[in-house]
Amino acid sequence: MPAPVRNDLVMSNRIPGTPPPGDESWMALEAALPPAAPDGQQELLLEQEVDAVFQWYNRQATRARKAYQVLRVLVLVTGATVTVLAASAASPILTASLAAAVVVLEGLQQVFQFQKNWISYRSSAEGLRFHWFLYAARRAPYDDDRTRADRLAQVMREVTTKENAGWGGTMLGNDSGPA
Repeated sequence: MPAPVRNDLVMSNRIPGTPPPGDESWMALEAALPPAAPDGQQELLLEQEVDAVFQWYNRQATRARKAYQVLRVLVLVTGATVTVLAASAASPILTASLAAAVVVLEGLQQVFQFQKNWISYRSSAEGLRFHWFLYAARRAPYDDDRTRADRLAQVMREVTTKENAGWGGTMLGNDSGPA
């Protein structure tokens, strides 16, 4: 027999503005949602959202690129140092420690996938930039005033969905996501 549900626990975890358990009234839920933007501001909100998403991908691409390049340089310098130390009969502990550092640096690259993320984030940012230019210039597929905002919102959703799917694939350990 299942344990009885304690309403005091359910009520304390309820999102403010949502109907209480058992109340199927969608009207109460709709009342909790923010109002739709007025017609004149919808395009401005879309522009702000596209810019915010582009800026996020741009920052993430830059961070991933810098991390990847720093790791690569450290691996090269440390690996070369290990070779010189081994050839000059330096302390085995120092040589082994630097060799272990190379292994750790390579492991960090494998775990955090900086190069793959750099390419993926840069691709997403540039795709958004490309569509934004088409939108701003009113070029196809953004040349119809009735559908242009919806098309741009759809492209933005597709970019973020593709990126999220790629990230999920990476986290699950399969590389079926976009590169």
